[in-house]
Amino acid sequence: MPASKSKSEPRSGASTFLKGKKGGRLKLLCRYCHAVYDGKGWIPFKKMDPKMIDQLHASVCPACHETMSHLSDGVLHIQGAGVKAHLTDITNLIKKMGKEAEGRNILDRVERVDQDRNGLMVYTTINQLAVKIGKAVASAYKGGKLEIKWSREDKPVEVYWTYDKVKK
Repeated sequence: MPASKSKSEPRSGASTFLKGKKGGRLKLLCRYCHAVYDGKGWIPFKKMDPKMIDQLHASVCPACHETMSHLSDGVLHIQGAGVKAHLTDITNLIKKMGKEAEGRNILDRVERVDQDRNGLMVYTTINQLAVKIGKAVASAYKGGKLEIKWSREDKPVEVYWTYDKVKK
């Protein structure tokens, strides 16, 4: 019976991948975002050693797996009457911070941004990114209320930012 994945395993998901014939780790290419697992961790395709191209095996990186399975580690709720007036600027800030996070670590990203009549819901692959974006939005638009609900279990962090100031 295979061992269950422990919470202390590295995010790279390396332990879930098969070993090559000589005991070395397989080199993997995510079929969705094209991130490459080089035996040590996930890196962007453009940073891959070109000599590895023939060694790559198709796979799915942990971030894409989370996205497809709707298993976000962070959820940011942006709501309130004043949000609509700043929707474009807030969305641009979210995209910018998501790209910055992904530039630092290919597995850290904004999974998706959903918009409804109440505002926005931002889903992230790591809880710290949802918190960081929430704090940045709260800092950019004074007068809103930021609330962070950390989970004690294996659930995502819930970040709420409410902004009721209506632009006149």
